[in-house]
Amino acid sequence: MIGMFTCTIQADAAQIGIGTEQKIVQNPIELERQAIEEERKKEIARQKKIAEEKRLAEAKRLEAERLQKEKEEAEKARLAELEAKRKAEAERKEEARVAAKKASSNQSVNATPVSTTTSKNVLTVESTAYSNDVVDNKTYSGRVLTATGHDVTDSIYYNGMRIIAVDPSVIPLGSKVHIQGVGDAIALDTGGRIKGHIVDLLVDSKQDAIQWGRRHIQVTLY
Repeated sequence: MIGMFTCTIQADAAQIGIGTEQKIVQNPIELERQAIEEERKKEIARQKKIAEEKRLAEAKRLEAERLQKEKEEAEKARLAELEAKRKAEAERKEEARVAAKKASSNQSVNATPVSTTTSKNVLTVESTAYSNDVVDNKTYSGRVLTATGHDVTDSIYYNGMRIIAVDPSVIPLGSKVHIQGVGDAIALDTGGRIKGHIVDLLVDSKQDAIQWGRRHIQVTLY
């Protein structure tokens, strides 16, 4: 009986791998648990990798947006600076042009005639222009009058004709003439700088006078 009991104990120990030289048999439940744990660790690692990749991609996107914004702002600043320089240059040129026109209009227009009489009734003269603006003229009770007393405060015409200032020794006051490129006009005014073959055309504004400038024209006396 003792021998049989001993054999039985040895057989049970061999089956579970305890105290023998045989290979230990793994518990299937433990193997499954270990496999699940290993898979869980792999999933955690995979999720961490995905999260890190997303973080890096987002950081890269934000950096690209920042650089693009800086580039756009720098370009806007450059264009604004160029536009400011362009406007400043245009203003400078306009001021220089106006100053040159003003200096030219302020020069004395007396002295030698610009041309001689081409025929008995046709003269080639130098032409300038002046306005009926009360700021630029001597007024009488707030009205602008010509040398002959005609009120030109509100109109640059007399009976449908344009009004000119002349040197009466060349074109007598009251003379009706035809001005090339303008039409019929009448000599109703004079001026301190209107000496010789000079005709000063009355216009609506100082700007119109500047635009007219100085030019040679033909005047036909009726």
